[in-house]
Amino acid sequence: MLPLDRQFAASIDHVSRALAEWTVSLLYERHPEFEARYGAGGRALWKGEIVNRLQYLCEAVAADRAALFTNSVEWARAAFMARGFELAHLAESLEALEETLRAELPAQLAARTTRIIGEGLVVARRVESPRDDSVLVSALGCAGADTDRARRYLVHLLERHQSKAVDVLLEAVHSGRSVAEVYETVISPALAEVGRLWHINEATVADEHYVTTATQHAMSVLRTRLPQATPNGKRALAASVGGDLHDVGIRMVADLLESEGWQVDCLGANMPTVDLVEHAVDEVGRPQFHLVALSASTATVVRTMATAIEQLRAAAPEHRIPIMVGGGPFALVPDLWQVVGADGCACSASDAVKVARRIAG
Repeated sequence: MLPLDRQFAASIDHVSRALAEWTVSLLYERHPEFEARYGAGGRALWKGEIVNRLQYLCEAVAADRAALFTNSVEWARAAFMARGFELAHLAESLEALEETLRAELPAQLAARTTRIIGEGLVVARRVESPRDDSVLVSALGCAGADTDRARRYLVHLLERHQSKAVDVLLEAVHSGRSVAEVYETVISPALAEVGRLWHINEATVADEHYVTTATQHAMSVLRTRLPQATPNGKRALAASVGGDLHDVGIRMVADLLESEGWQVDCLGANMPTVDLVEHAVDEVGRPQFHLVALSASTATVVRTMATAIEQLRAAAPEHRIPIMVGGGPFALVPDLWQVVGADGCACSASDAVKVARRIAG
């Protein structure tokens, strides 16, 4: 991640709320009918939408990867449709944002944001039916999913039958599926699906939280079914970076590494960079682990990931700690792991074991 790109992103960050306010004013000036359409709380709603879009724009600018922004527009399309908003208004808001940034930012930075927002506008203006959008397709049918079990597992949890959901997982293990396969073909698609349902307003925040919490319990049951290899003498540190509140994926990685003989410190979600570095490296710059595995489930923490890696490197200048990354943004942008300075990237928990072997010797 280039220093100038990060400076560009920070420049937008510092004035993002003002930029959002000016964008909403311009949007309402161009479309006075919005006052009646969105009511008394409309301006606040639109300001929140623009601030959110700016968060993704900053990450796209810092990484110089427009896909981090355009993917957020894909999800915004789905949210707009689910809530009965006109898709044309999404494009109009991006046009107003692009004009505001051209007027308020230095020319070199404005040129960058114009290019990225332009790619987002292509998505927002897409003419085919929004029903064809990929984010509206059930995650239960994704490649490799055990669709029937994933559906039954999720339905039981949405109906608050936790024990029945665990039985689905144990049934899969008894049928010959490995725990790693159950993690990746049943649990992961089910979690992706409840997140998608929440996004399109078909599941509540309570549903999503319940499914996640119940899944953590289910994983503790499955963990006892994992084979245990002879300890290999290697230690791994696993965590989700600061600002990322999701940790099921990184816990899957930790479980599978442990079953391969690693000793793993799994620090869970939202690990502050300062504390992560303090735990990974001693006071004289010696790494305390043979591998650091970091997760980012959302594009809004890509810069945090890059900062964590940068500070881990700086804390142990004479010892290069092998660092592996994974999560949604890295699946979306194949070379993003190189942009943030990692040594390898895993696309699944079982893949993480292979990558760990390779980069940690």
